[in-house]
Amino acid sequence: MRQRVYSILIAALGVSLAGGSFRVVPPANAQGQPFYQGKTIRIVVGFTPGGFYDRWARLLARYMPKYMLGNPEMIVQNMPGASSVIAANYVYNVAKGDGLTLLVPINSLYLDQLVERKEVQFDVRKFEWIGTPGESSGHALCSSRYSVQIYR
Repeated sequence: MRQRVYSILIAALGVSLAGGSFRVVPPANAQGQPFYQGKTIRIVVGFTPGGFYDRWARLLARYMPKYMLGNPEMIVQNMPGASSVIAANYVYNVAKGDGLTLLVPINSLYLDQLVERKEVQFDVRKFEWIGTPGESSGHALCSSRYSVQIYR
């Protein structure tokens, strides 16, 4: 059976996958050293450098190691294209499921799977959601010609 892909889904995707926790890997190895000591965590961002998701990933990479046992190094790798589908395919199918690769995709990544986009080579339900930088809400509008008045 394929190992679980441990990823961070930053943004509103957390709303649909809520309930996850920071359970990436055990806190120590057999020698009693923190798991992350001497290791590098790679954050794969589904967009080009300088954008919104890239800035969140770089902020995380800068400050998060201070609060993790072993103080790992964190690097950001941008893998733009297809609204994060390329990055998600890479993390799901190529990256090891060892807790050292995180994914920062678009918040609506799950929709690509729902509409059965042919490029999708992942199952979003198998990503392990571990956090989001903030809350967001969605809005839908329709014409007054329809009988819908309020949708909650």
